[in-house]
Amino acid sequence: MLMTVGALFAPQRSFAETKCPWLNAATAAGVLGGEVQMAVTAPVDPGPVKGVGTAMYSDQVRMDRFDVTCEFTRKTDSGTDTLSISVKTMKDQAKEFASFLAQCGGSTAALRGIGNEAVQCVRKEISSKGPEQIVARVRDRAFVLTVTRQAAPAGVVSTDGLSSDTRNTAEQIAGSIF
Repeated sequence: MLMTVGALFAPQRSFAETKCPWLNAATAAGVLGGEVQMAVTAPVDPGPVKGVGTAMYSDQVRMDRFDVTCEFTRKTDSGTDTLSISVKTMKDQAKEFASFLAQCGGSTAALRGIGNEAVQCVRKEISSKGPEQIVARVRDRAFVLTVTRQAAPAGVVSTDGLSSDTRNTAEQIAGSIF
């Protein structure tokens, strides 16, 4: 009985998992078709930003002020599916956004309703396996969304090869950044 009472008043240690400010694991699991593992890369030293916790990001709500990369992975029988989000703040959008567009490595197709200057990186062959990639800008922040699946996406795929899941995810990220 004494141990039970002691356990009630003993301080509990809890370790918060760093969260992705742009997308939660449940949504990523829906896109990738099952349970995912998440890895978040954030600055080690967040600097003097008012309202932000220590480098451990105790204030998860304000982590959205930083350049954060989130990667969700799902192991499948045929390999690994991934959903990656990289967000970077630009000092000069006119000059710096071009380097994000260059990540496409090929042709692009303009997308409406996803931030500013959003484009889909178009694959050479729509029927071939390969990543779906969207590059966009919201104000002074650029983001790159890359979704790689071993099997065909569950969502509706348009004639340009972009699944509805990937497009909806990009819309959600742009809304979170806005």
